[in-house]
Amino acid sequence: MATVIELIERIKRALADDALISAWCVQEFGRAHTVFVDVDENNPPVPANDFPAIVVTGLNQVRGDAVRELSWELEIGVGIVNEEIATSGNVKTLTGFGQVQALRELAENAIYRAGLGSVTTRAESGSASYYPLFISGSIIPITVLKSNRRAMPV
Repeated sequence: MATVIELIERIKRALADDALISAWCVQEFGRAHTVFVDVDENNPPVPANDFPAIVVTGLNQVRGDAVRELSWELEIGVGIVNEEIATSGNVKTLTGFGQVQALRELAENAIYRAGLGSVTTRAESGSASYYPLFISGSIIPITVLKSNRRAMPV
């Protein structure tokens, strides 16, 4: 992997083509997920049409000639819509709360399996609830050792 464009393509394919994510979304929501690479704030995804959704919300890179590694911080977010509230005795559970966490974990796992380099997820993974919309996100550091080979002089 040499360029950020190649990295974005691999991330996009890893999230869009993951059979586990697709199967889970079809089982839980009756349709496959939608992957977005960034979002138009003036025309954001429409929950009724585009959710469940996985969104690449940011990609920050650390660069420099003296740096021995290529490293990025991938930011992803997932969103689902679910109005279901399960009641058991005196407990009410908004079903979407757990579902959005599960989708985030599935998206993280797809990135891990893609073999992009050394990949870890920070403890900053979290969520927000705007019932019936549920959102969760992660920051995923990706590191690849930089080649120390130099081009031959001309």
